Order: sequence, then C-alpha cells, then structure tokens
Amino acid sequence: MRHTSREERFASRQDLDLWELRFAPYTAEMYDFVLERLKPTDVLLDIGAGDFRLAWAAARKVQRVYALEVQPQLVAGFLSRVGYALPRNLQVICANALDFPFPEEITVGVLFMRHCRHFVVYFRKLEQAGARRLFTNARWGMGVEEIDLGRPRKPFEKAAPGWYACRCGTVGFKEPEDPTESFSETVQEVSHCPACLEKELAL
Repeated sequence: MRHTSREERFASRQDLDLWELRFAPYTAEMYDFVLERLKPTDVLLDIGAGDFRLAWAAARKVQRVYALEVQPQLVAGFLSRVGYALPRNLQVICANALDFPFPEEITVGVLFMRHCRHFVVYFRKLEQAGARRLFTNARWGMGVEEIDLGRPRKPFEKAAPGWYACRCGTVGFKEPEDPTESFSETVQEVSHCPACLEKELAL
C-alpha cells in the first residue's frame, strides 16, 4: 500500500493538485513582460508568488503589491532572506488564493501557473474585486498573455470559427461548419464554452 507524502496531504487539504502546489521559477523575459506594462498607480495581486522575485521587482514600480503564496516554506524562506529590507508597499500573505478575499483596490492580477485547474475561480474573484488586467500563462501554458478583464466576451455559440480563449481557462479551435469556410486567426475571448459546465460542476 502506497503512503501519501506530507506534500500530497497538504495539497489535498488545500484542494490543490501537486502541479498547482509546486513552484518552478519562470524566465526573466516573462517577468519583464509584466514589469514593463505596470503603471505607478497599479495595485497588483500576485497569485502564487513562489520565490517572490516578481513581487519584489513590482513593488519598486507600483503603488502596492499583495503577494499571495500558499506554501509556508516559500513564504518563510523569502521573509528570512529579506528581513528588515521588506518594503512597506509589499504585503506578503501566506494563504490559499481559493479562500483569500481579494482586496477591492487591486487593478492587476498575475497568475503564473501552467497547470491551473482553478483558473475560473481566480478570474471571477479578480473581476469581482474590480481588477482590470490579468497577466497569466495559465490558459495557453506557454509565454504570457495580458487579458483585459473588462473586455466583452461572446457566448461560445455566437463566436466565429477559429481560435478561442474562454474565461474558464479553456482554449481551443472552433471548427467551421463548412470545411472550405475561412476563419479568423485572431483569438476570440468567449464565455460559456463547452468545457465551462463541466468545470463548474467539478468545483
């Protein structure tokens, strides 16, 4: 009989799978993509701050940073390294983003998590908090995209044939009814895609 590890038990208690729990550093190019687009008036929420490298750099550019990380070891390690140099506008929070109430002042969210099964929850919470933008690699699993959270989203049924990205985190290609029909190469932002109901029932 296989015994579960402490990490697996922790992930289970947090309603996360191991891929969501584990942290791996991302490239400087991905962090730079975000940093170059931040404004001095932004209030940023970093969901899954990991090694806090992005949160630390962002605190030099924006009004305030909420750095949210579920793993106590990562939080403790960062605070131990930084010590009294912790800037006043960087709030380090050890909590699960599924449970933590997102501050209503946030304008920007960051979610770097290639394996993310709770994308729709974070998306909704950011919308409800009034955030206007989200930087993430969670939908496509590569690179980083900037999502306009206020942009109108077509219901999937009304979307034209072509590539789509849904607010639930699903991406895909909507086949044309006629194989000879042309399709848009621009990615369409949609809602209520075929995977939405299945994901909502699973949460």
